[in-house]
Amino acid sequence: MRQLFFVILWVGLFGLSLTQVEAQQELAATLEVLDEGVEVLRFNTSNWIPIRVEAIVGVGDRIRTDATGQARVTFFADGVETDLLPNTEYQINQFTGDGESFQLEVSVLVGQTVQRINRLLDANSTYDVRTPSMALAARGTEFVVRVQDAGRSAMLVSQGVVAATAEELERAVDPGFGIRADDQTGLSDVVRADSFDALDASLDGCAGSVRTTDDVSVNIRLGASTDFPIVGVVLPQTIDRLMGQAEDSDWYRIRFRGGFGWILSSTAQIEEECAGLREFPASYGPEDVEQYAFVGNPMELDDLLNSPMPEATQAP
Repeated sequence: MRQLFFVILWVGLFGLSLTQVEAQQELAATLEVLDEGVEVLRFNTSNWIPIRVEAIVGVGDRIRTDATGQARVTFFADGVETDLLPNTEYQINQFTGDGESFQLEVSVLVGQTVQRINRLLDANSTYDVRTPSMALAARGTEFVVRVQDAGRSAMLVSQGVVAATAEELERAVDPGFGIRADDQTGLSDVVRADSFDALDASLDGCAGSVRTTDDVSVNIRLGASTDFPIVGVVLPQTIDRLMGQAEDSDWYRIRFRGGFGWILSSTAQIEEECAGLREFPASYGPEDVEQYAFVGNPMELDDLLNSPMPEATQAP
């Protein structure tokens, strides 16, 4: 009986030690209120708790800010932190490890956050940000994430490199560039942008117009040069959006039959509110012919697919 007692005691202590080890592996962070209007939903609870000054938060906790609230979540004292801007909802999914190596995964559910990692992550450390439409993996960097109500997600990098992934497609985003994703179009191109307005203008184009004398038709080419074949014609008054411009030239990119084409115009104008058209290299092209639903005269789609064309120029 005495021997059985010591066995039970040893098992109990061993189980307690395992619990302590697991508890030590799961880390906590500090939530600081920068502007009033911050609440926390604790893991496995149903009531939001207002936070006035600061609080400790951990795995599974959800944080939200109202129209005026702002908060900062600090994971380590050396500046691994996230700022939550107004109207943001954010959750800590995983936070384990120690002060040297850690695994951190968070979700930006809606709103805008600024991530800063002021340390070099070792080979065993990870910092991942999940959004409704893409996943982001960072190593020693600073970047901003925006998630809109419909789930469209966007990210801008100011320091370091961030890998963006959606539906098994991955793209590296360097400083001064951004990327966007949603359920309809998937992961966008990586484009140069220093603001979300500039990112949206680069990807969505800008309202614009083209004028010609006597309203003559404008040729649409497969690239930004007369070396590329003509794929169609368009009346200038039907052009209401420009999707980009070749650098140091009057070549403009427009949407054309499911893909893109290029027109030459010295009179093209864009709306004043536009944050800036996406800039392409000079003589950029050819565009992806397989995006076209059809082409028609003066060249058929099969002709374009089989015809020799200048070597493609990589878009920024």
